[in-house]
Amino acid sequence: MLGKKESSAAASSGSQTLNTIIGRGTVFEGVMRVENSVRIDGTFKGELVCSGVLTISQSGEVYAQLEGKEVYLNGVVRGRIQAEKVRLDSQARFVGDITTSDLAISEGAVFHGKCSMETGELAALCEKEFRQEGTTRSAEPIKVSSASR
Repeated sequence: MLGKKESSAAASSGSQTLNTIIGRGTVFEGVMRVENSVRIDGTFKGELVCSGVLTISQSGEVYAQLEGKEVYLNGVVRGRIQAEKVRLDSQARFVGDITTSDLAISEGAVFHGKCSMETGELAALCEKEFRQEGTTRSAEPIKVSSASR
C-alpha cells in the first residue's frame, strides 16, 4: 500500500521516486547525496544534494545547505537552498538564502533572509543591463512637491 501511494504521488507531481526518509527522532549530521527524492521528518545538519524532490515535514529540522530539483518546506530550516522550485508551506520557518526560479510562500510561513531568482543566462543579462544603466544614467535628485505628500 505504501508503494502505491508513493507511485501515485510521484506520478501526480511529476517527481521521482521517494527512496530516502530521515525519520522523526533521527538525527543525521554530514554530507548526503541522493538520487531521486528525500523526505526529512527528523533533524538534518550538513549538506544535502538530491536529484528529485526534497520535502521537510512539519516535524523536520534542518541546519544545512540544500540542493534539489524542488524543495517543499513545512518545518524549520536554517541555511541555504538552491532549487528550481521552492515552496514554503504555512508551518515553514526559514532563515537563510534561497536561489530559485520559482518561489511560493504560503500565508503563515516565516521567511527571513534573501532570495535570488535569477539563474544562468538571466542573471548575466540582468547584471549586464544594471551595469549599462549605471554608466548612462545621471544621478538627478528626485523632486517632491508638497501637494503630492
